[in-house]
Amino acid sequence: MGSRWKTGMSQLAGLLSLARGRIAAASFLIAAVLGVYVMRLGWLQLIEPHRPVQGGGHTLLQRSIIQRERGIVLDDGRGPILDRSGRPYTRTAVQAAVLFPVHRDSISSEAVRTLALWFHTTERDVRARWEGAAEPLVWPSSRDGKLPYPLTPEQSRRLNASGWDGVRSLPITVRYPLGKDTPQWIGFVAQSAGDQAGAGISGMSGRSGLERAFEPLLRSLGPTILVHYTDADRRPLYGLDIRLRRPDNPYYPLQLVTTADREIEAAIGRAADEAGMKKGSVVVLDAATRDVVAMVSRPAADPNHVTPEEENWNNRAVKALPPGSVYKLFIAAAALEAQVTDPQERFHCSGGYGKYGLSCWVKDGHGTLTLREALAKSCNVVFAELAERMSAADLETYAKRSGLAGTVGMSSSDGRGHNGLKHFDGEEASRIFAEGEDNGKIDGGERAQLGIGQRNVRLTPLAAANYVVTLLQDGAAGEPRLVQELRYANGLPFARFDAGADSEQVMKPQTARQLRRWMEDTVAYGTGMSLRQAAWRLAGKSGTAQADAYGSGRLHTWFVGYGPVEKPKYAVSVIFEDEPAGTSHRATALFGKVMDLLAEHEISGLPPRSTRYGLLRLAAHSTR
Repeated sequence: MGSRWKTGMSQLAGLLSLARGRIAAASFLIAAVLGVYVMRLGWLQLIEPHRPVQGGGHTLLQRSIIQRERGIVLDDGRGPILDRSGRPYTRTAVQAAVLFPVHRDSISSEAVRTLALWFHTTERDVRARWEGAAEPLVWPSSRDGKLPYPLTPEQSRRLNASGWDGVRSLPITVRYPLGKDTPQWIGFVAQSAGDQAGAGISGMSGRSGLERAFEPLLRSLGPTILVHYTDADRRPLYGLDIRLRRPDNPYYPLQLVTTADREIEAAIGRAADEAGMKKGSVVVLDAATRDVVAMVSRPAADPNHVTPEEENWNNRAVKALPPGSVYKLFIAAAALEAQVTDPQERFHCSGGYGKYGLSCWVKDGHGTLTLREALAKSCNVVFAELAERMSAADLETYAKRSGLAGTVGMSSSDGRGHNGLKHFDGEEASRIFAEGEDNGKIDGGERAQLGIGQRNVRLTPLAAANYVVTLLQDGAAGEPRLVQELRYANGLPFARFDAGADSEQVMKPQTARQLRRWMEDTVAYGTGMSLRQAAWRLAGKSGTAQADAYGSGRLHTWFVGYGPVEKPKYAVSVIFEDEPAGTSHRATALFGKVMDLLAEHEISGLPPRSTRYGLLRLAAHSTR
C-alpha cells in the first residue's frame, strides 16, 4: 500500500512537471506571438508612417491625410511684373467663389440659390457642378472659362459670413488679368518641357518675353495653398476644415518693375485697333533716357490661351523689316559724315534714276532740290545717288556705330550671378546687307537700292525709335531699357539697371541737329503735312517699303519721329505691315494720334474729354 502510494505520487509529480513544461512552452509561444504583434504595431505606429511609400514621394501618414484633404492654389508664387507706377501687368488677386467637394447633404439649398442668382445661371447647374466636383471648383467667368468669376466686395463678405459648408470667397491670383491686352513683351508661362502633365506649379516656367528672360528671378519658391479637410464621407471636419500653406519667406517673390506705362500703352493699343492695325507695332521711347514708355504689337495675344504656333506671339516691335524711306535719315547722316555731299549741293530729279530700274515715287520727278528738300519730299533719286557714292564698307561701319546693324536692346546683370538678362526677348538684328554677304562685292545697284531702304536692309521698329533718340541727343548712342529694377516682396531694392544712355559719339552734333531740322520740314511741307494739326508741333520721316520682292503688292508703311519740337519728350516709331498697295498711309495718321495721346498725358488736371483737344492745340500753338 505504501509503495503504491509513493508510486502514484511520483507519477503525479511527473505529470505536473510535464504540464508545467507544456504551460511554460505555451506561455513562451504566446508571449513570442504577442511580442511580434506588439513590435509590428509599434513599427506601423512609430516608423512606417514616416517612411516614403514605394512608388511615391509621400509617407503613409501624409497619404492618409491627403486622402481626406482637397487643396486649391490661391497664388502660384511667381513674381509680379509691374509698370513704372507699380500697376500690375501680371499677378492680380480676384475674390472668387470656391466650391469644395463635400457630401451632397452638406450642400445648403440657400447657398445654391444665392450662387445661382449671382452667377446668372440655374440652381440645377450650380448643384450639378458642386456635387460632381472631385477637386475644389473655382466658379469660372462667363466670358473666359480660364478666369474666375469676380465677386463684389459685398458678395464676398456675405459668402464668408454665411457659414455654409464647402464654399468660400477666396483671393485667387490671376497671372494675366489683362487677357488679350497683355503686351507681347510680357510673354507667357507654360509647363516646362519634359514635365508630366499635372506636375504642379514647380513645372511652370517662362516661355517668351520678360517671363523667359528673367525666369531665374521670377521663379516661384512655392505656392500658397488653401486645404479643405473632410472625413471619409466627405463631410467637413469642423475646426480642421480649412488650413493655409505658404512659403515662409517675407522677401520673395521678387517684383520686376518695368519702364512702361500701362495706361499710356492701353490707350495706344486702342488707337492702333481703331486705326485698323492688323499687323504692326508702335514703340514709344523717352527722349531723355531711352526708356520704353509703350510697346504695342499687333496681332494681340492672350497669355491665358496660349497657341504658340500662331504668329500672334511675335512681338512685332523687335522684328527686323524693310524700312523703306525712313532709312533715308541714316543715309543723309552717313553721307554728311563721310563728306560725299554737303547741305549746299543741289540735285536734280527727273523721275527716273537712269539705271538699275530705279525711279522716284513722283513720276515726273521733283526737279532741282537740295538735300534738305530731298529728305522732306523723300526723293528716291537723291538718296540712291548718295548711297552709291559711298563704299559698302563705310555704309556698314556707320550702320553698326549708329545702332542700325545688330541689336540695340539692353542686356543686364543683377550682380548676383544672373547675367545676360535681355530686356527685349526675341529681338532680331537690324542689318544693312544680307547675313554673310561680302561687302567688298556689293555693287552700285545694291548700294542704290539700300539708299531707299530696300534690297537686303532690315530694321526693327525698336532700333528706328532708338536712332531718333540718338539724333535728339546730338549724336550720342545708347541702349533702350525696359526693366528698371527688381525689388524684394517688401519693397526693398534687389537690383537696379541704370538708364541706357552712354557717352559714345556716333555722329557730329552738327549732323544730328541738321537732321532734326530737316525732319521738321517733313511735317512743315513734306510727306508729313497731315500732322500739322496735331496737338504738338512734330517732326519725323515717313516710309513705304515693299514687304517682299518688287511687285508683291504688299507694303510696310512707316513713320518715325519725335515731339514736341520745342522740347522733345518722346521718340516714336509706327509701322503697319503687309498693307495692300494703294491704301492711305495709316502709319502717319497713327503717329499723330499717338503724339496727341502723349500730349494729353502730359497735361495735368484735364477737363472733360470734349474740350481736351481744343486746349491741347491752344497750348501747343502758344509755344510755336
